[in-house]
Amino acid sequence: MRLYFVRHGQTNLNHKRLLQGRFDAPLNNVGKRQAKQAGQTLKGLKVNYDKIVSSPLSRALETAHLIARKINYKENIFIEPKMIERDFGRFEMTTISDNFPKIMQPNFKDPGYEDDELILQRVNDGLISLHNKFANQNIVVAAHAHVIRSVYILMDKEKYNYTNFFLGNGSIHVFDFDGKNISLVATYLNEEN
Repeated sequence: MRLYFVRHGQTNLNHKRLLQGRFDAPLNNVGKRQAKQAGQTLKGLKVNYDKIVSSPLSRALETAHLIARKINYKENIFIEPKMIERDFGRFEMTTISDNFPKIMQPNFKDPGYEDDELILQRVNDGLISLHNKFANQNIVVAAHAHVIRSVYILMDKEKYNYTNFFLGNGSIHVFDFDGKNISLVATYLNEEN
């Protein structure tokens, strides 16, 4: 299975550098352009996409719909709840600069906060679920920064963590997944980052 993970386009909360987590914010105008550009990039790859999958949050779902239009995808978008963003608990809607250094420490725990172990297990379960449904298919997945970072970490926990690489809005991260092993195929950055 080849997975084309797309980080959703920008929201006003992204622009303000706030932790969104499960807060359901729509795309802003920049985010809509980023989603359309991601769709154009995917179209340019000349791949037959079998399915578009999305997190249930509106910023991802709107990104998925804008991509669908660009690649001329006519089927229903499949909602995968396991691809929802990390639950930041009481840190949602706070500034990244104030809280990221604290909550991104290894083994950080706080009531209501989805710690690294929990999100990694959830995303892994989501990948297996997608593989069980769509093995040997090309799947576009509109998701979130910490979901996509989790895929990188599941692939190589020695090389990647939640803070050591840039993952911009509208960026595309292509992985192969055989039900057990993950490998990175390509990345495509968005011009508006």
